[in-house]
Amino acid sequence: MADINLTALNDTVKHYTNKLGTQTASISTLQLDKEQLQDLILSKDVELNELSKEFAKVSSLVKYKTITKYDTIAIIYTDSIPCDFTRLSTVKKEWYGFNYISSQSGFKIDSLTIPNQTTVITGTKRKWFLGKETITTDITNSNPYINVTDIKAAEIVIPVPWYKKWYVWTAAGLALGILSK
Repeated sequence: MADINLTALNDTVKHYTNKLGTQTASISTLQLDKEQLQDLILSKDVELNELSKEFAKVSSLVKYKTITKYDTIAIIYTDSIPCDFTRLSTVKKEWYGFNYISSQSGFKIDSLTIPNQTTVITGTKRKWFLGKETITTDITNSNPYINVTDIKAAEIVIPVPWYKKWYVWTAAGLALGILSK
């Protein structure tokens, strides 16, 4: 597992075209226990630490940054305004930025960028310490203008083979203890 984690720590984001013909970003995944997660990730990221406190147990954690860019958006008036003018400027806000040109024939938005940081945490939550556990996936965006409208989340449960169950080993130990006398 140490080799896998060393590879994952040194891995960089790779992009490829998937079978649907769209762009996919890919990176190796760290495999950590609860203490390693706390030491390596949660202790260094205050926001992740706060979000993970909502869970009784964290199963997976993904944090990624995106910058959505639109090249040019042009809106041409069907009837032009009867005066000659041109205004151009730049708008830079925390959650978006763009350049624009406005004239009597329409306006054009250029280089529209929308930065966002998304956190996806899957784990178990419970209403109170003896309450029923529910597996939950939370998605949090840093940009207040981005809303999640649909989530499809699934966790694959790998069944424990019968020979790895605690009662099988207990029965085997008792049988061997009786037979060895």
